[in-house]
Amino acid sequence: MKTISVREMKASWSEVEAQVRAGEEFEVLNHGKPTVRIIAASPRRVLQWDDHLVTACESKGHSAEETVSADRDGRF
Repeated sequence: MKTISVREMKASWSEVEAQVRAGEEFEVLNHGKPTVRIIAASPRRVLQWDDHLVTACESKGHSAEETVSADRDGRF
């Protein structure tokens, strides 16, 4: 991990960003003390859940409308 001052980071942000994208990590120093660490963001995983209504709750052979109606039971 490399260390860099806030001033150096501001002056050469594009270079720092390129190095971070390449896998380098930076610790940013403010008045000589570490304040933040800059690391590359990991890509978000997309949840594949094609049939979420079927697996959201146990149906017991009822339709979605019947399940919602039974859940509300007099509240609406």
